Amino acid sequence: MTLAAPRRPRFAPPAVSPRSLARVARFDAVLLYRNRTALFTVFGLPVMFIAMLVPMRGQEIDGVDGALLQGTGHLAFFLIFAVFMNLVNVFTARREDLTLKRLRGTALSDAEIRGGSVLTATAAYAAQALLLLVVLGAAFGGRFPADPLLLLVGLAGGVTVFALLAFAVSGLTPNAELAQLTVLPIMFGCMAGGGVMFPLDALPDALAAACRWLPLTPVVEITRTAYFGQDFAGASEHAAVGFAGGWAACLQSFAALAVWAALGAEAAKRWFRWEPRRG
Repeated sequence: MTLAAPRRPRFAPPAVSPRSLARVARFDAVLLYRNRTALFTVFGLPVMFIAMLVPMRGQEIDGVDGALLQGTGHLAFFLIFAVFMNLVNVFTARREDLTLKRLRGTALSDAEIRGGSVLTATAAYAAQALLLLVVLGAAFGGRFPADPLLLLVGLAGGVTVFALLAFAVSGLTPNAELAQLTVLPIMFGCMAGGGVMFPLDALPDALAAACRWLPLTPVVEITRTAYFGQDFAGASEHAAVGFAGGWAACLQSFAALAVWAALGAEAAKRWFRWEPRRG
């Protein structure tokens, strides 16, 4: 009598070793340091955006100081540079020079290869966000975030969404030279309609409603609500909110992030490539 082979579970969590993640992240950090163009994109462009806040100081926009309003928008917008554009460039270039294929032939799991790169991008983004928070407080009369936990969760959700979108877009990008172009539609769309530079209430109602479903908009809304302790997640009067009120006000924003995370995960599963395109 033969025993039936045990069935493999239909879903098994990816094998991830913290030590392996750290090794891949360190590898990524070294390559980022050696690539001056990528280094400027991740760290130079945000410094330029911080400098652009100076003329806005003292101008009231949407009931708050203009520099602080745009600065809190930049907290979210820096995701485009440090996470989205960075990872699209990384995975496209490594796919084309067969680095991803070689890494996949090692003991590293797929989750560790991609997760290590995301870890490096997240660390770069965290450095940018901390610098901006210090600048807002020290140079622009800002404050400590009213709800640091809400701010942290919102930004973490943004990292997740834009990392997944980067996986998908890298698979659609033919080569490393075109990586700077394929990211532009999402970057300009989020800049123009994400509420970064100006409040969405200034737009026609139908357009404002559509812009609230862009991937960056919910992060901006959560960030501003958490920073100012006011409802910036759709309420035009921006009433003051407490701890529970801030989370309740951001429920729709978190729902939008969840939708984008699901769409990004499906797109990444379908389009991400480990090897160069054929033909």
